[in-house]
Amino acid sequence: MKQKHMFFGLFALCAMLLNSVVFIQQVQAEDPKTLAVLYFENNSVVDKDKLDPLKKGLADMMITEMTKIKGIRVVERQRIQSIIEELNLNETDMVDKSTTQKMGKLLGAKVMLFGGFSNLFNDKLRIDIRIVRTETGETLKAEEETGELDEFLTMLQLLVKKIATDLDVKMTSEDENRLEATKDGKFDGYITYAKALSIEDQGKKFEKQGKKSDAKSSYESARTMYQKAWDESDGYEPAKQKVEEMAMLISKLK
Repeated sequence: MKQKHMFFGLFALCAMLLNSVVFIQQVQAEDPKTLAVLYFENNSVVDKDKLDPLKKGLADMMITEMTKIKGIRVVERQRIQSIIEELNLNETDMVDKSTTQKMGKLLGAKVMLFGGFSNLFNDKLRIDIRIVRTETGETLKAEEETGELDEFLTMLQLLVKKIATDLDVKMTSEDENRLEATKDGKFDGYITYAKALSIEDQGKKFEKQGKKSDAKSSYESARTMYQKAWDESDGYEPAKQKVEEMAMLISKLK
């Protein structure tokens, strides 16, 4: 009888442990990986000045694509911009190990993504990324994509899939559908979109300083630029969303 009780006791303990393991696995599966995408470096050989806005723009567009994957939590670009302004960082600072650790803590990101792009000859673009552990500065994985300028979004989507794999995030069919729903447009439209981001950021800076008139003027310029980006890119949806967002910001300043 005693042995029978011990057997049932062990059985119950094993069942509890098994349930605990399953629960932990479920929590881990449901807990998204938090990632911060920093601004990219412009390593272009051709049209370097023209592509300079992509330093910020590419990061923004990469964040937009990554938010379509439920298993990855991505820090908003505006939050990153605020930290950059708060710490008064320049491009050199953002690759410094101690700065990376500080930014990671402020952003609540254990993993950060650094990248660069190069406009090569024959209208080819190469995008390189490094996934870095915030705490140690250790590079966990490096990836790259090279393609035609008008395959820009496809390259970003391919990189996002690689990042998901590198972070051990299993993409669902819904993730795949959301990611591939946005099709490639004209490359110049993405450059225009990237330029509009900096104008918008300037407006937000003015607004924080209480310069409402200057802020409104910047938002109006950004709205015009986003509309132009929507037209030039053959319908890049985030540009359309930004047009509406700028209109709301302008109306609040009246």
